This record gives sequence, structure tokens and C-alpha cells, in this order.
Amino acid sequence: MPRDVPLYMWNFGGYKHGATPSGKENRHTFGGLTNAAFRMIPLLESGRNADWPF
Repeated sequence: MPRDVPLYMWNFGGYKHGATPSGKENRHTFGGLTNAAFRMIPLLESGRNADWPF
């Protein structure tokens, strides 16, 4: 997958290491499948920071 295309992975094993690199170059791994993770996607794509809770 090209690096300019965002890749999102949900790690169903919780906060253990994910199967893909995360945190740079449009690669993001979420620890568990939650509504908060889905709300984070537009924040990541827009490059904004947000206060807790998302």
C-alpha cells in the first residue's frame, strides 16, 4: 500500500504489539475495537489535536 494512503489497524489483542508499524507515515494501530478509535480517524486525518475525551 502506498505510504500516502492512510492505513488503520485494529489490534484485537489489546495493547500488545500490532502487526503493522504505527504512529508515522499514515500508519495507525488501535488497541481494541472501540467507538473512540473510530472518532480518532478524522482527527488523525485532519492533523488536529483534541482534548480527552475524543
